[in-house]
Amino acid sequence: MAYAKKELLLELIASLDSSEKRFFTRQVNLLGSGETDKFYRLFRHLSGGGSLDDPALTELLDLTGPGQLTNLQRHLYGRILDALRLQHRHRDPSVQVREQIDHANLLYDRGLYLHALKILARAKELAYTYHLDLHHLLIIDFEKTIESRHITRASSKRMTSLTTESRRRQEVMDSTVRQSNLQLVLQRHFIQHGHVGSAAEARRFYQLYHHYFSDPVPPRATYMERILGHQCRFWYHYNQLQLTEAAHHSAQWTAIIEARTELREREINYYIKGMDRRLLIAFFCADAGAHREVHTTLSRYIEAFRSTQQQRNSQLMAGVVLLRAEINQLLLDPPRTCGPAQLAALAERIETAGGVDRHKQLVLYYKLAAVCVLQRGYQPALDYLQPILNEGKPLRHDLVVYARLLQLWCHLQLGHRDFVGYGLNNLARYLGRIAYPSSYPGLVLQLLRGLLRGEGETAWAQLERHLEPLRTGVFQLRELRYLDIARCK
Repeated sequence: MAYAKKELLLELIASLDSSEKRFFTRQVNLLGSGETDKFYRLFRHLSGGGSLDDPALTELLDLTGPGQLTNLQRHLYGRILDALRLQHRHRDPSVQVREQIDHANLLYDRGLYLHALKILARAKELAYTYHLDLHHLLIIDFEKTIESRHITRASSKRMTSLTTESRRRQEVMDSTVRQSNLQLVLQRHFIQHGHVGSAAEARRFYQLYHHYFSDPVPPRATYMERILGHQCRFWYHYNQLQLTEAAHHSAQWTAIIEARTELREREINYYIKGMDRRLLIAFFCADAGAHREVHTTLSRYIEAFRSTQQQRNSQLMAGVVLLRAEINQLLLDPPRTCGPAQLAALAERIETAGGVDRHKQLVLYYKLAAVCVLQRGYQPALDYLQPILNEGKPLRHDLVVYARLLQLWCHLQLGHRDFVGYGLNNLARYLGRIAYPSSYPGLVLQLLRGLLRGEGETAWAQLERHLEPLRTGVFQLRELRYLDIARCK
């Protein structure tokens, strides 16, 4: 095991719950070691809140050399992973199939190739049941290797079946790899560039899409091919803010999973992401009713899932999706629909959210600040904006621009006119330095300058004249949804 960094070991131990710690202890004791083993003493020390830098470790573990502690870390990391695999193997069919492939390899290496074929047959049936295409292809390849090297007295029908099955798995893998590549390219394009901002950008994006994807999903496609196909089409339409089409494909991919019980139990992450996309589209369309309906459906699913599954990553993902949906619902509903205690509770959940990228956490803080502004809570809004403004290396410039505009609006409402005057010029220079593509932030800056000069009605009227063509188009839809300054009036 090539893991020696202490941070990795500490994070792994911190992720263990009480049942996993008990199972690990039981596995160590079954091997007849327990307290006498140094790695287990290290585990007890770290799980009890101890540090790897504790000077007392040398005596506690009877260390004899400077590199021994590093070796113990590697060994302990590997033993914990082995225990987790054993404890949770029944919940993950892919682990079970891989385990059977390993057993078949061991039997084959001992010359028991007929035994290996029997185990591979059982593994292939499980892989087919749970649509584990890559595992299925590996099993078929192993079977062909055995059949080509040994006399197994298999029939010609068996040989034909293997070649046909192999060819079919090859087609499936080619399709899934091609579509997963496209989905990754489209998602990365959105992360780097956001939605298309002009007709010229839309044409370039169209060419990018068809460079990677030109033919449709085959009629006899597997469920994974169909889900990936809908994901690719979702990102294609979503990046161009074609919301009706994007909503259709996100609904189609969740419907595929909802239609089959085994998929609802296995493809939890795909389902959660699909429902998250449906929530996102409802938010952009300002459809509070549809958003609430999808949110309720997802909440019920998560509650049922938690009673039967213990996949930590899925639970963390579901928690973030539900938290974002709650805040988005507050933005869609009329202002002043929640009290200070509810806002404080949401802020605490954002702060303690685990397994979430820092950018997503900052987006949640921004949306919570926007809710406060709609309720005239300007000082709390400034507090929630502060983590964004303090971020040294933001992933996206647009989040920083929105946060600074909202910050200036809050200070203006609080009467901090000197700060606003300085901040306007500073933000204008920042927009020029990053070559921000949209004209909308500039319009908000003009409004704030007009309000500073006391030209209230004139400044608002001028803003509305410039906003009218932006509202009728699609390219500024996302910015108007995240910061519609007219709602703050």
